[in-house]
Amino acid sequence: PDQRRHALNQTLAGLDRSTRLVEQLLRLARLDPLSQLPDTKPVSLVDIALRVVAGARDATSQHPIDTELNESLPAIDGDTDLIEIALRNLLDNALRYSPSGSTIRVFLRKQGNDTLLGVQDNGLGVSPEELPHLAERFFRGAEISTEGSGLGLAIVRRIAELHGATLELANRDGGGFEARLRW
Repeated sequence: PDQRRHALNQTLAGLDRSTRLVEQLLRLARLDPLSQLPDTKPVSLVDIALRVVAGARDATSQHPIDTELNESLPAIDGDTDLIEIALRNLLDNALRYSPSGSTIRVFLRKQGNDTLLGVQDNGLGVSPEELPHLAERFFRGAEISTEGSGLGLAIVRRIAELHGATLELANRDGGGFEARLRW
């Protein structure tokens, strides 16, 4: 019975990974041919951030998640579902690649004339050699031991492009990593 239960758990975990990979490939296949979003409407980045953070808090207890949300920022034109997917991917990466117990921060702020929506962690950061390749499809760092397909940041970059934003990835001064969308 123990061996069967273990085999079943391994099979279910493999199915979950396969399902996630297929979903990500399909999402990219749908986004690639678009030159612009077919239907946009005003999107509240604050509402998206609150929903994504609430979902992540329900799913994990290994990381405290803080928020820094400028609630006075105006809505942007876009697709709510896609921006939610982008932020969820950024937050999932921070949760996956940060040491257990490290604090994750989701932020929405103004910087000059730009609006920034992103995620910071206080983990180890990324090697300078790998940093320029992180948003390439199927790229996985040499030191990565956690599960993943290397598609999450490629999806975020494509969603950013369709929204007139850029994806910025950087190591933080003093340690940690930051991934943000800049409008």
